[in-house]
Amino acid sequence: MPYSDYECKFNINLWLNPIRNEVARVLDLGVGSGTYFDYYAIRYNKLSKAEWYGIEVWQPYIEQFCLEQKYTKIYNADLRKFDYSILPKIDLVFAGDVLEHMDKKSAINIVKECKKISKYLIISIPIVHYPQEAINGNPYEAHVKDDWSHQEVVDTFDGIIKYHQGSLTGAYLIHVNT
Repeated sequence: MPYSDYECKFNINLWLNPIRNEVARVLDLGVGSGTYFDYYAIRYNKLSKAEWYGIEVWQPYIEQFCLEQKYTKIYNADLRKFDYSILPKIDLVFAGDVLEHMDKKSAINIVKECKKISKYLIISIPIVHYPQEAINGNPYEAHVKDDWSHQEVVDTFDGIIKYHQGSLTGAYLIHVNT
């Protein structure tokens, strides 16, 4: 689905309050419909002055959801093959409902790459068995690793300073010590 689950958004919003003035550039991974932009840059005005960069693999979403009008720069690319070094220094990365669409090794590598370029990383991910097939012809919508658990996320990604374990989704704030 090109949309993101709202279960943990309130908690993420609380985490953003104290750091929002530090955030000049945001990277949104697997943009989909632009949920994170809509929720945090527009709806809550927390990050409205920040530059927003997005990476979306499915070209039809870029047009369907007018992503080029929302984001400072939108890249049509696969997160697993993207050259993160071309980006400016990023303050906050949203990996929202995207890591389950790849194998665990790829998810780990993407988080490592993002930690090289950013101060903060927020992961939002289903933490229950959550299978999903391709949707509307988009093969990237399939969940490749559909069985993350809260404990597996905590054990896999270091630097987690806050988390919220919902009934379906977990959210995790990572602070990168630079």
